[in-house]
Formats: sequence, structure tokens, C-alpha cells
Amino acid sequence: MKKIIFFLQLFFIINISNAQDNKLLTAFTDSYAFETNLKYDKAANILERVYLNYISNYEINYRLGWLRYSAGNFKESENYYKKALEIKPLSLEAIYGLILPLIGQQKYNSIIKLSEKALSITPNDSRAEYFLGLAYYYKKNYIKSEKYLEKAINKYPFDLDINLMLGWTKFALGKKNEAKSLFLTAQRNSPYNQRVKTAINLINK
Repeated sequence: MKKIIFFLQLFFIINISNAQDNKLLTAFTDSYAFETNLKYDKAANILERVYLNYISNYEINYRLGWLRYSAGNFKESENYYKKALEIKPLSLEAIYGLILPLIGQQKYNSIIKLSEKALSITPNDSRAEYFLGLAYYYKKNYIKSEKYLEKAINKYPFDLDINLMLGWTKFALGKKNEAKSLFLTAQRNSPYNQRVKTAINLINK
């Protein structure tokens, strides 16, 4: 009799678990459908309707961080990414996800701290070096910005963002010829990019 009760309880638990998994999968599926049509708020709302049932789920927090960032809600995005990082403290994708809304809010000290954490997990990671270079550039510490961006560009010489960021750093340091060379590399990467056009126009004045 005890065995029968045990198996009935186990069957009940498994059914509940499967129903919850299906509910979460449906919410994710529907959110992707809205995101495909660039309806980021609606995509987020779908997940937020079931959020309280999955508040400790890494994936839902990570995805909501991305969707709220895409919708321009940087503070909400930051909160979701922070929750994801609390759940998975060594997650590089959560670290780099969190950096995005921090850039939007100009929280450069926090970006530096997170990027240093990323480097402690994966030394010489070019993304962390790029974000350190970006943060130090906007803090007007161009020497440190140059240091980290030089490391990043050695690994990714044709990367658009690194060439542009290092170009602006070189320009700020008065190294106009080096800046021009970097901007021209960025131009070859993306000839019609508006950020590249702005850089090229400035350097040619």
C-alpha cells in the first residue's frame, strides 16, 4: 500500500513538473514570435505574466534582461540581468548582457567592475577588454582605454567596434594618423555604417 501511495505521489509530482515546463516553454515560444516582429514590450509581457512562478529561473531572467534592453527600458533590463547573474554567478553571457543597459545608463564604474570580473573568469577575453576600453574612454582615461583596446584588437584586427573605439581613443590622445588608419579599417569592414562615416568625416577635416 505504501508503495502504491509513493508511486501515485511521484506520478502527481511529475505531472505538475511537466505542466510547469510546458507553460514556460509556451511563454518563451510566444515571446520569440513577438520579438521577430520587433514587438519587444509584448515579448517581455508574455514572460512577465508567468514570471513569479519562475523567479529563480536563470533563462527567464536572462531573456527578460535582453527584451527590456531592446525596448529601451535600461533599468528594468539591469534588474533582470542582475537576477540572472545572482543565479549563475560565473555566467559570462549574463555579465555581458548586464553591461549593455549599464552602457545605456552611463554607469562606467560598474562596467569596469563587471569587465574585470569577466577577465578573472576568462583571462584575455577580448569582449571584457573592449568594454574596459570603452568605459575608460568615457571616463576620459585615454591611456587605460588604449591599453585594453590594443589588447583586444590584437586578437580581432578587423572588428568594427574595436577599430572605431580604439580610433576615437587614439584621436583623443592626439595620435591622428593612427586614428585615421583604424577608421579606414572600420570603413573597409562596414562602408555604409553611419558611425564610420562620422569618424571619417572628422578625421578628414
